[in-house]
Amino acid sequence: MYRARQETAPLESFFFKLPETFLLVFRDDLKLHLISDAWLATLGYDRQGALPENFLDLLHPDDRAATAERLAGLDADNPTLRFSARCCRADGSCLGIIWNVSFDAADRRYYASAHETAVNLHGSDAHLPDMFVDGLTGLPNRSLFLDRIEHTLRRRERRKDLLFAVLHCGVDRFKVVNHSLGHRMGDVLLMSVASVLRDAIRPTDMVARLAGDEFGILLEDIRDVSATLLVVNRIQQKLVMPFSLDGHEVFITVSFGIVVSGDAPLTPDGILRDANLSMVQAKAHGGGNYVLFDKQMHDRAVHRMELEMDLRHALERGQFEAYFQPIVGLADRRLTGFEALARWRHPSKGLISPVEFIPVAEETGLIVPLGRWMLREACRRARDWQQRFPDHPPLAVSVNLSARQLAHPALVDDVAACLAETGLPVSLLKLEITESAMMESEGAAVAVLERLRAMGIRLLLDDFGTGYSSLSYLHRLPIDTLKVDRSFVTDLHQNPTDRHFVETIVHLAHKLGRDVVCEGVELAVQADILAAMGVEYSQGFLYSRPVAAHEAEMLIITGLPEE
Repeated sequence: MYRARQETAPLESFFFKLPETFLLVFRDDLKLHLISDAWLATLGYDRQGALPENFLDLLHPDDRAATAERLAGLDADNPTLRFSARCCRADGSCLGIIWNVSFDAADRRYYASAHETAVNLHGSDAHLPDMFVDGLTGLPNRSLFLDRIEHTLRRRERRKDLLFAVLHCGVDRFKVVNHSLGHRMGDVLLMSVASVLRDAIRPTDMVARLAGDEFGILLEDIRDVSATLLVVNRIQQKLVMPFSLDGHEVFITVSFGIVVSGDAPLTPDGILRDANLSMVQAKAHGGGNYVLFDKQMHDRAVHRMELEMDLRHALERGQFEAYFQPIVGLADRRLTGFEALARWRHPSKGLISPVEFIPVAEETGLIVPLGRWMLREACRRARDWQQRFPDHPPLAVSVNLSARQLAHPALVDDVAACLAETGLPVSLLKLEITESAMMESEGAAVAVLERLRAMGIRLLLDDFGTGYSSLSYLHRLPIDTLKVDRSFVTDLHQNPTDRHFVETIVHLAHKLGRDVVCEGVELAVQADILAAMGVEYSQGFLYSRPVAAHEAEMLIITGLPEE
């Protein structure tokens, strides 16, 4: 309804900028005691003429009963109120007003002011304020915020020097409050945060509740970016003190995404989108921060969205390939198996690095069907090689499991079905799990791993040494092999600290009955040092990069290159 009206009337006809001094004073019987000149001018009254005597007389008849009930709830313990109600002009038109009322219990007087942008209302549109006000905080809602931004953009068309900023801010870790203290306390916290934000801005600016724990701030007529950062700093300082929620002290921080108007053409939705993107970046930095939007940030977001859209179709269109990297026994430097790795051959972008698409697959859940396909493809290839090269010692294949896969309830059944379908002996399948995947849900993960191990599958703990609690749970995990991360192998031959670290891992693994694979071996001297330590297996560019299946087959036939 509102959008249709907007198409036929200029935005300025909807919005009315209230004066900064917009004050009413009335007694506890609601009779007006004082009305400011700005008020009179806004409502179209003349002091020489007849004036309304009662505060409720200023309001739309349909809003009077609810307003009287709200005012009756004010007392010394609850002295402030913020709500929306329609105000009638002398000419019969209406303004949608967001009221701020304070009650002085000693003098038994009410002080009413309004500092937000008002909305001109006519005829059938007289119910619009309810659409524009957030019911919990009394702040303008997202719709009114976007329209106020559009109004500011129209002003900027007339005033090229007008500089403004839009802030998208979110309460960090708000879910912790909801989950620990309940949603009622969460609502109280949001109302308190809304009050802090409202008090930190000028009367000519706007703060709105956008959704959930997220708020928007519009700062108009600013000098430069530093003025915006002063507001952010002022808000953060006000949030240093804890909030008291039903006897609980709660400390919070707020993250800000900031968009400052520039020369590029802008739209309200685009501005808020960019501010939200910046806020997400600020939260990713640990919370309590701010991030200024730049175009590269938007370009990265668009690229990621395109990547996700393409990724959703890649599997069904057969764009993934299984690559294989040799795993070598250090005792005799012979090929013992392969690690299977996913590669995405995009029809127009070529080979896309797993560093780029695996995180997107993890976040979207697409890693589960992709992992299922990889498992089947790796087992199928390994079984094919076993049948075609019976004179070669059986080659094992290692397949990575992500955190999402490990948590998926059908994982064990999927593995069993894959082995049955391909005919690969269970002894030739190895599954690799990273420390980070283990830590997401250690108890549930251990139960799944125990079921897999009971099937006869060998389990490897990947990237060992990069986690923060490896030793504390290592003895409890049902694993067979530790894979030492490449970061400890790269400088092994020239860094005594790295060498001692690997020696410690090897000694610990052997004491616990596990064997060791070292990744990232690129030099013969590194392989010699690892062999001398008693490391069983290694993999790295010294032997081969990950290669397509037909190239891996040639390594089986011709053997590994000389070191």
